[in-house]
Amino acid sequence: MTDRTDGAADVLPMVHPFGLRVRGDIDRASRPVLARSLAWAVRISKADIHLDLSELTFIDAAGLQLIVRTAAGLPPPRALALVNAPATVRELLTLLSWQLDPEQRLRPQGGAADPQGPDPAPAPPR
Repeated sequence: MTDRTDGAADVLPMVHPFGLRVRGDIDRASRPVLARSLAWAVRISKADIHLDLSELTFIDAAGLQLIVRTAAGLPPPRALALVNAPATVRELLTLLSWQLDPEQRLRPQGGAADPQGPDPAPAPPR
């Protein structure tokens, strides 16, 4: 399964460990490729899903939310593990109240977290 858009991203299957390798940019144009690939990985196996981001060059906020929603939707004990996640991805996950555990599995900080991220700041009073 190789799914490619206009050259912006490749999402390729991995056998061992089971999962996907992401190459290029995940943005508005290529996000559907990642969504289809993650849905395939969730459906095809009962194992953890490893997402190798070593060749990721860019990911927008919606792409990161897609990854977090996928992780949140996996039934325990399954998890989504981020392999070679760039520092910027790890920092953005922290802002969304998610973290990587010692096995690089994506986990909510301090228990359950909203897969959409934290609530936006309330509007100032009028």
